[in-house]
Amino acid sequence: MGLFSKSKKNKDQNVDLDDKKLTSDLIIFEKLQNDDDVYLTGLADQMIDGHPLILNFEPLDIDQANKVIAFLSGIIYAIKGEIVNIQEKVFMFAKSDVYDDGSMEDFLKEIVE
Repeated sequence: MGLFSKSKKNKDQNVDLDDKKLTSDLIIFEKLQNDDDVYLTGLADQMIDGHPLILNFEPLDIDQANKVIAFLSGIIYAIKGEIVNIQEKVFMFAKSDVYDDGSMEDFLKEIVE
């Protein structure tokens, strides 16, 4: 998938650039405020649906952060995804195919700088 997803069209048809959706448009940026189970399962559903999550853990205490990491790590394992440490308390959780073409790494470098 990567930063640019390809529309599914026949080779004979022209590709319409408006049909392309940026993976960066799908990213959910969230500053976690709690470790509520309903909230976490909502985030997990978003990730399963293909939305990469960039989560800031700063507001959580250590026990809350560990609970969230443990839960989302299970989701990452189930969808064969990856966790990327962006900053000290900021992590990206996503399916591994978003990293295939290297464009996601470029995007992450841009937002960190």
